[in-house]
Amino acid sequence: MSRKTLALVALLFAVTAQLLRACGPLLDQVAGPVGIVNAALIALAIFAVPGVFLRVLPRLFGRVPVLIAVTIGLLLAWCAAVILGPSLALVAAAAVFAMTALAEAVRRADDAVTATVGLLAGGVVDLGIRSLTSTWDPAWGQLPYRTGLTALVLGVLYLAVRPAAADAAGPVLAGTGRTWALGGYLALWTTTLGNPAFAASQSGVALQLCLAVLIAVLLVAIELVRRLTLHGGTNAIPEPDHWVAGSAALAGMAGGLALAWWGTGPWVLLGIALAQLSATVAVARAVAAPGNAGAWAYGLVWVLPVLLFQVHYDMPLPFDNRWLLIALAVAVGLAGMGRRPFHPGGWRVDLRAVVARPAPVTGVLALALLAPALMYATRPVTAPVVASAVDVQVLSWNVKYGRDDATGQADPRQLAEAIQAVHPDVVVLQEVSRGWAIGGGVDVAEYLSRELGMPFVWSPAADGQFGNLLLTRLPVSGVHTGPLPYGQGPMGRSYLKATLGLHDGRSLDVVTAHLTHRKPNTPTRLAQIDELLAKVDPAVPTLVAGDFNFWPSWPEQREFTGAGWVSAQDVTGHGAAWTSPTDRPTNRVDWVFGSPQVAFTDFAVLDQVTASDHFPVLATVTLR
Repeated sequence: MSRKTLALVALLFAVTAQLLRACGPLLDQVAGPVGIVNAALIALAIFAVPGVFLRVLPRLFGRVPVLIAVTIGLLLAWCAAVILGPSLALVAAAAVFAMTALAEAVRRADDAVTATVGLLAGGVVDLGIRSLTSTWDPAWGQLPYRTGLTALVLGVLYLAVRPAAADAAGPVLAGTGRTWALGGYLALWTTTLGNPAFAASQSGVALQLCLAVLIAVLLVAIELVRRLTLHGGTNAIPEPDHWVAGSAALAGMAGGLALAWWGTGPWVLLGIALAQLSATVAVARAVAAPGNAGAWAYGLVWVLPVLLFQVHYDMPLPFDNRWLLIALAVAVGLAGMGRRPFHPGGWRVDLRAVVARPAPVTGVLALALLAPALMYATRPVTAPVVASAVDVQVLSWNVKYGRDDATGQADPRQLAEAIQAVHPDVVVLQEVSRGWAIGGGVDVAEYLSRELGMPFVWSPAADGQFGNLLLTRLPVSGVHTGPLPYGQGPMGRSYLKATLGLHDGRSLDVVTAHLTHRKPNTPTRLAQIDELLAKVDPAVPTLVAGDFNFWPSWPEQREFTGAGWVSAQDVTGHGAAWTSPTDRPTNRVDWVFGSPQVAFTDFAVLDQVTASDHFPVLATVTLR
């Protein structure tokens, strides 16, 4: 097993994964002015290029190593993004070069086992880095963080030079393999297998614990692939028939993904583990396959499932979008089917080889477990505080899944800074992403909780990675979450209700929600408001706040005022202030309503905060 080749594949995988995640928010920004369909076509055009490169560049460059050429392209594109700022053109170019370099490095590995161990090691590097940043990729940070990624790219270039130069004079040892299956694995990685925000949101387990589990599973996967009956493996795990391992991998991936996406609690982590181990077998066998059929589809196999999965929430598919991932697992499993070059046959098990000492690379990579352990040990521990019954400040904000509305960059830090600047007692947020592709895969809930030192309560909507958030240091009890009527759609919505402890044993109920967004869908919003009001106790002091997507002149407001609720913005004389969009404010769709038992003493639209397409609104409330 060549250490340089393994390190090359590992670094390329970590860089590629980060750049692919970076493309999501930037493509979403493009969708605003050009529309979802045109943005989707742009995405397809971008990620058709790696397949074209893999076909064309070897003929174009002749004996000049393709790996060196595309790595230089990656370095130049990323350095331009560091200097000029991340834009879709530069980041997408870097991602295309990175994908091409990754496929070429895997294709030129000594054997399928070395290539697959490199991919898994890259996953460990990726998760280790994201442990230290609470899933916010360094590509989006300040210049020192971006230069850190540049250093990784330089490492790739250094490692690429010698192996690629040698390959120019000699044959490719591992065969070309089914490269498109690598694109499928990248899609599974970005959506599920390497998405700790998804794991935390879906399971309810703390983010850093999920990261530790995902890293541990990858370490087990490395030892598994080393024992397979493939070139480079120890043949400790027999495969008497050519279809056994491939079939088991296909079933394991499909079953594991189903358990992860439809399960709850620890079952989610078990499903991810099963899917990852099965994907390891499938990818190793796909890399070892003879021929290179389907290389042209490499980038498309990554982008299509991710794109369709995300588009479903604005243009619903005729089926549950989670089935896209199951279908992708089946496709990758099929890539791992068939007889492989090294196939001794028989059922004999070499027990000594099965329980052999882990490889040195596994021991080195196990150090990555220190990252989530350190972050978990140093998480803020805040004792609940008891607020006065007067002047409780509540901030409500649609944060657009942590994506900066002006630049398109994933930037949860500026959300934290804006909240810290006003020191509210209670924060309710809408459009919070926990792993969404168009949010850059960031767990915004965990990031803000850590940065603000405020425990959170989560209300999932849509696929569970998108929803409402409540952050507070006040004592919290009586938490209820649930779906709102779907009606005309196109996205499932939810509500969150919690009781907050105040001074002298008094309490305040806070409800937040994000109602359906399309202008003609008033019947759905009215049904959702009815559901919200049915959840509150009219005898208890209550606030209902959120992005309700209706204007003051629409009939939805009368649902509240007719039931005795008061708008904080109107009762304090700020009715003329717009709340959205932040570049050219033209409407107010963000509301804070109070029941008759509360009074509003102040209200502000924080129109200097332009991180999202909505301004935050800050209401000061007291109990009557």
